[in-house]
Amino acid sequence: MISFIILHYKNISDTIECIESINKLNDKNISIIVVDNNTLSKEDEKLLNKYDIDLIKNDSNLGYAKANNIGASFAIKKYHPNFIAVINNDTVIKDKNFTKIIREDYNKYKFDILGPRIDTNKGESVNPFPVFKTLEEVEEQIKYREKLVKIYSNPMLNASLCIYMSLKRVFVKPRHLVNGEHFEENVALHGCAIIFSKKYYERYKNIFYNETFLYHEEEFIYQRVLRDKLKSIYDPKLSIFHKEGASLNKSFESNERKKLIFRNKEIIKSLKLLKKVIEEGKDE
Repeated sequence: MISFIILHYKNISDTIECIESINKLNDKNISIIVVDNNTLSKEDEKLLNKYDIDLIKNDSNLGYAKANNIGASFAIKKYHPNFIAVINNDTVIKDKNFTKIIREDYNKYKFDILGPRIDTNKGESVNPFPVFKTLEEVEEQIKYREKLVKIYSNPMLNASLCIYMSLKRVFVKPRHLVNGEHFEENVALHGCAIIFSKKYYERYKNIFYNETFLYHEEEFIYQRVLRDKLKSIYDPKLSIFHKEGASLNKSFESNERKKLIFRNKEIIKSLKLLKKVIEEGKDE
């Protein structure tokens, strides 16, 4: 059994497309759990009830980690799955052999966590995922994000930054991240699609570090990989399409500056928690 956990937030059309892509897989031994962070309308719920899924409705917006942990705990109690595939609602599975590859990889490598190649229109989501690994990197990034919040919060500074970035795009070729071309082990994996084996979820109280709201969940898992010598693998034969940030864009579609302030404040909170985890050498 493979249990898919889909975190829903506002964008019902994306969630339905994600569900339908799973239903098209060449696999009957799957379950789908949709976790809603208190955004479903009655009409949206009626649409979801047409599908063979388990629906969990949270009373408030719990963010990414807590909500997915709730979905995973539900799946473990009800289905006792061999694998838990946590995928964003703005992802689509196009390869009908997706679950077959997961099982083949486990039989061969006995992984704790597995990540796919991430296809996008923008090229911003990739695997292996470049994470902050050291305390120094995290501290430097906190300072950088705090500066950004100050700039975005000041209309004049924000306007100046926009002009600067526009000019920079004219003269400096943007750097695009790319997926790895070959299989790799012991790497960090992007949070839009992570497959956890039973071997992994039986070891931890929660599949994700439970205290973050949004952002940098990948770093917390990678700290577990480093500390507990887990087997983390990236297999480009496994692939998923990611629309990149559709839910957040939906939340702040009329105010880009507000979105940037929110995003960077949440990043700072997560990075400060990550700093504590690195310093203490534990997360639960």
